[in-house]
Amino acid sequence: MERELSKIFGKTRHQPEPGLTSLTWERIVKREKRLTRNRLYFFSLLGVFSLAGAVPVFKILLGELAQSGFYDYLSVASSGQGILIAYWRELALSLSESLPAMNLAYSAILVFVFFLSLRFAIKQITKGQLITLRVNPA
Repeated sequence: MERELSKIFGKTRHQPEPGLTSLTWERIVKREKRLTRNRLYFFSLLGVFSLAGAVPVFKILLGELAQSGFYDYLSVASSGQGILIAYWRELALSLSESLPAMNLAYSAILVFVFFLSLRFAIKQITKGQLITLRVNPA
C-alpha cells in the first residue's frame, strides 16, 4: 500500500508556473506596506486628535482646580511643617475632595491615548516595513 501511494504521489508533483512565486511575494510585500502605512496614518491621526483635545481639557482642569480651592489647601500644606504633621489626614482628605475627579480622568485618558498612539506609530516606523527591500524568495 505504501509503495502504491508513493508511486501515485510521485507522479503528481506540481510545478508552479514560472514567475508565480515572485508575483505572489511582491503582492504580499505590497499588502504589508499598505497595512503598515495605514496603521501609521491611523495612529498619527489618533495622536494628533488626542493632543488637540488635551488642550481644552487641561484649560478646563486648571480652571476647576482654581475654582475648587485646591490651590488654597495646597498652600496650607506648604506653609508650615507643624500644621502638616498634626493635621495630615484632614489635609489629605480636603485635597482629595477638592480635586475635580472627572476632569482628571478625562485628562489622564487623553494623555494615555496620546502616548499609546505615539508608541504604536513609532513601532510602525522602526519596524522597517515602510522601506522594505524587494527580495524574491528562493
